[in-house]
Amino acid sequence: MRVKVVFYGGLQRDVGVKEQGFQFAEDSLTVKEIGEKLIERYPALRSKMQSVVYAVGDEIVDGGHLVRDGDEIGLLPPVSGG
Repeated sequence: MRVKVVFYGGLQRDVGVKEQGFQFAEDSLTVKEIGEKLIERYPALRSKMQSVVYAVGDEIVDGGHLVRDGDEIGLLPPVSGG
């Protein structure tokens, strides 16, 4: 399965790229499982992934959402401000 992951905000600084393509041996993964694989590759994400919001295409999804081949996954960090 091939997917594109887009890193937003501080996540982009942590990984050093805005977006990256990944290929996984599995035919089916949830967005949370992909997040766990990203932590293995980018340990700097570990502390932030608990509060990341996932988007597939233009839709916000929960961690159990099944990803399909060719999907684009956005990782949105929490936003704070005043």
